[in-house]
Amino acid sequence: MWKSSEVIVNLTETYKKQTLRSRCEIMTANGRIWLTVPVERPNGKQTQMCDVLIHNTENWRKDHIKAIESAYRKTPYYEFYADQLLSIIRTDFTYLWELNQTLTDYFVDKIGLTVSVIHESNNLTKESTHRFDQNFHTHRYIQPFEERHGFQGNLSVLDLLFNEGPNSISILQESFYS
Repeated sequence: MWKSSEVIVNLTETYKKQTLRSRCEIMTANGRIWLTVPVERPNGKQTQMCDVLIHNTENWRKDHIKAIESAYRKTPYYEFYADQLLSIIRTDFTYLWELNQTLTDYFVDKIGLTVSVIHESNNLTKESTHRFDQNFHTHRYIQPFEERHGFQGNLSVLDLLFNEGPNSISILQESFYS
């Protein structure tokens, strides 16, 4: 996103399980873990992103907050960003896209990106959509569990923000695709 002036999020695409649409990966003392938002697909495998519901019967928010606090409370910038981020997680959104939009807007603002994020509910043609590939290589920065696990790239952007704060944009600019 940092290289783009505009990003379109297609809300009419079919929701795919086990993608970054409903989860992110963070680094803890015990290694990498996934934080997954439980969802309901009212139309089964044909459910569009705009219709994916957050399944709120589980107390996933408490588990996510506990994991984030445990992993990042000692990082240099945690105190500057945690309250607002955890408040977003505590918010009772109905749809997954609402949570994703709020988190995306938060990270774009805090990192200082100049990208415009548009959530589109019209059917986009295949030519107009861009899939971000998985060959992104994060420029190294200091992480709290690096001595134990080595540097772990391609974690959630919250790892970058809590560890680098205002320098996050510089780290992204030094990262690359292969």
